[in-house]
Amino acid sequence: MASVDWPYEQLVKYTPELTVQEDFDIFWDEQLWRSAEVPLNAAFTEVTDALPLAHVYDVAFDGVDGVRVHGWLLTPFQVAQPLPAVVQFIGYTGGRDYPHQLAAHVLNGFCAFIMDSRGQGGDTGWRMESTYGAERGFITHGILSPSEYYYRAFYLDTVRAVEVVALRPEVDGGRIAAIGGSQGGALTIACASLSRRVRAMAPDVPWLSHFRRALDISVGPYEEIINFMKRFPEQIEPAFRTLSYFDNMNLVRRTRVKAAYYSVGLWDAICPPSTVYASYNHLPEHVERNIEVYPYNGHEGGGSLHQQRKLAWLRRTMA
Repeated sequence: MASVDWPYEQLVKYTPELTVQEDFDIFWDEQLWRSAEVPLNAAFTEVTDALPLAHVYDVAFDGVDGVRVHGWLLTPFQVAQPLPAVVQFIGYTGGRDYPHQLAAHVLNGFCAFIMDSRGQGGDTGWRMESTYGAERGFITHGILSPSEYYYRAFYLDTVRAVEVVALRPEVDGGRIAAIGGSQGGALTIACASLSRRVRAMAPDVPWLSHFRRALDISVGPYEEIINFMKRFPEQIEPAFRTLSYFDNMNLVRRTRVKAAYYSVGLWDAICPPSTVYASYNHLPEHVERNIEVYPYNGHEGGGSLHQQRKLAWLRRTMA
């Protein structure tokens, strides 16, 4: 199989050395404890003119830093017993868009939630207190301190979103799956690695993994980090140290999910295949895993075909 990265035969075996800091688990355990101390203050406002055969809720809850995070929740119009649910995360710079994009999951027999991305283009703001400057975009804000880094609160948003969904009587809290592509794929892995509720995850062409290799060979938003390191070469190692706490090849070791279903495009120059396999090959042994490989696809991954395959996988896995 052709690839913009290493040959396929090398990719499937690629298990790079982790970059876990000594206090990695202590850091995340403390962040989760602090998050659990902050009330969700969840609100569900029904929207009655969106989809006549589903209940649609405009959802809001508090992030760990008080930012009001928004989302859409869809449930089938009639729910005889609690249903499994998917919690979906969004690609870089995107917002929650309109609720009809979740309709396929309701037709698949699920409740479905999509979480807005803080500050990126939806209805959710953001709050940053950083002791250092940043490049354009989001991914270098707070990059010299794990406690200040942009994705710290964002990763915790994903855990809190799962807790919000589990509040609903229509949802079976023991059958929640995390899904998403690109940045949404990264958030999927982070959520499944930090939340104890998530039973399955399906990250498509996931981002934010194996940062050192990604910066060497990829294009797109990773260039924001590269530009920061060009401006401040004396901060390269401190920046990589911070990024190691948010690197999904390190985080995925913590996951307790039953099953994982990845996708990868071998011509993906934005989330290169080796960085996808870096997290996939570090999944714990207990995880039932599968990865769909699209040999001539780029960052679009498997497109509509893969979404159809994922709906079928969710039915089987969450039954």
